[in-house]
Amino acid sequence: MGDLVTVLNAAADHDRPGWPPATPRAAYVWRANPYPGREGEDYVAYLDGEPVGRLELGFTTLDNLNSAHFRIDVVPAHRRKGVGRKLYDLMVERVKAKGRNAVMSTTMWSLPGIETHDGGAGPAFAAAVGLENANLAEVMRRLDLSTVDDAALDALSAKAQEKSAGYRLVQWKNHAPEELLADIAYLDGRLLADAPTGDLAIEPENVDADRVRRSDEIGVIHGRSGYHTGAVHEETGRLVAWTTLSTQPGETPWHAWQFITIVDPDHRGHRLGALVKVANLRYFRQHEPQVKVIDTGNAAENSYMIAINEDMGFRPKWAMQNWQRDL
Repeated sequence: MGDLVTVLNAAADHDRPGWPPATPRAAYVWRANPYPGREGEDYVAYLDGEPVGRLELGFTTLDNLNSAHFRIDVVPAHRRKGVGRKLYDLMVERVKAKGRNAVMSTTMWSLPGIETHDGGAGPAFAAAVGLENANLAEVMRRLDLSTVDDAALDALSAKAQEKSAGYRLVQWKNHAPEELLADIAYLDGRLLADAPTGDLAIEPENVDADRVRRSDEIGVIHGRSGYHTGAVHEETGRLVAWTTLSTQPGETPWHAWQFITIVDPDHRGHRLGALVKVANLRYFRQHEPQVKVIDTGNAAENSYMIAINEDMGFRPKWAMQNWQRDL
């Protein structure tokens, strides 16, 4: 895993400066302990004994069984030498061997106000190998916790509380309470149905309580500390909104990811997204004071969630585009 991580970090340092670095241990644990419904393969390309490229393949095993995800990284000094093309050909071979007939990937992308660092290499390569733009640009935003405006968070929370009578907050770390597992599964399964997906040929996932429980267990094995806040509808007792923040204290203690935030469509209009996100940020900071920055990503067209993130202090850092093709 050391050579793979060397390539990954060299490409990331060039193409998306500031991206949290990978470590060999984290890469090994990730591959040795996949999340439910996921499996993958990794390959490293060498020139004269030096690691210069890597291929990552991801397969879903419970949903979307006809497609695969891939990522190719090439060390900047060894680009335009055919390394990426050879890895792409290997990808096609392996995906077909798995009985899949479609692939998806992402590259860096240029959007107004967001600097690109790869010189357009990613999109150029995608076009050269016949990938089609899936019209799903994503923007990664970063929150510098040294600049958090607590007064602004107070105001955002107060507005949310005004609209959210009849709901109460619940919070937990790592393992979800058993009584909430079914509701979490429902919300998690709605993500691909509700979030913008552009032209991506992708289906919603079927998530159940066992899958949620196992995902929580795998996160702990990976060394992740996950902090969750949800909103319960008091009349029905259902969890109808949910958000999560996650960090790996043993690998990148200065960094965290803001992952899923979702609200049941039947309960939108009560500012539950803002309510749970602000509460969860404060919950997280109480327990992980060493974290300096939090990154998150949204579809560029997801104006509602972007507005909340911007109000909380997240600012654009990188942009990406999704690509796909049939094989």
